[in-house]
Amino acid sequence: MRAKNFVPTLALLALGGCSSTDIAQFAGGQPAMGPQHWMVGTVDGYGLVTDRFGTVKSQFHAHEVGSWDAASQTVTVVERITYLQGSPDAPTDRTWKFVQTAPGHWTGTAADVIGTAIGEERGNAWHLTFQQKLPVNGSEVEVSVDDWRWRESDTVAIDHSTITKLGITLATAENAFVKSD
Repeated sequence: MRAKNFVPTLALLALGGCSSTDIAQFAGGQPAMGPQHWMVGTVDGYGLVTDRFGTVKSQFHAHEVGSWDAASQTVTVVERITYLQGSPDAPTDRTWKFVQTAPGHWTGTAADVIGTAIGEERGNAWHLTFQQKLPVNGSEVEVSVDDWRWRESDTVAIDHSTITKLGITLATAENAFVKSD
C-alpha cells in the first residue's frame, strides 16, 4: 500500500487528538504492535510536522533499522530522519534502546531523551511518553512527547505525536510507516 492512501486516516487522527485515548481499547487489535514485533527489521516513515496553528513546518523521511536481543529483552532501533522540501535542518540520527520490563511494558533511552521514556503496548497499539531536548533555532528546548503508533497491517503503521511544553501544544507529527522486512 502507498502512503498517500493514509491521508484521510492521518487527518482524522490530527483532528481527534490522542489525549484521552486509553490503550486498553486496543487490547484485541492485530497484528501485534510491540517493539519486538514491529521495530525489528527495516521500516521507512513518511511524515510532516505542523505547528499549533496547523501550519506545516517540515516534511521528513524516517529510516529505521531494528534488532531484537531475546536474552536481554531489548530492541535496538537505529533511526535517521531526513527533512524534505529544501529544509535547512540537517539529518538527525538517533539510536533507541527499548527494554521490556514486564509483559506489555517498556522503558526506552536515546541520546536526546531526558531520563527514560515509558512505553506500553496493547494489541496493535504502542504508546510512548518522554521528555526530549529538541533543537530550535540554534538552541535546545525541553519538551514532552506523547507518541502513539497503530499497526494497520503486517507492513503499515500510523503514528501521531503531540509535542508540548508546560501543557501547551507546540506541534504535532503525523507519520505513515511502511515495513520492508
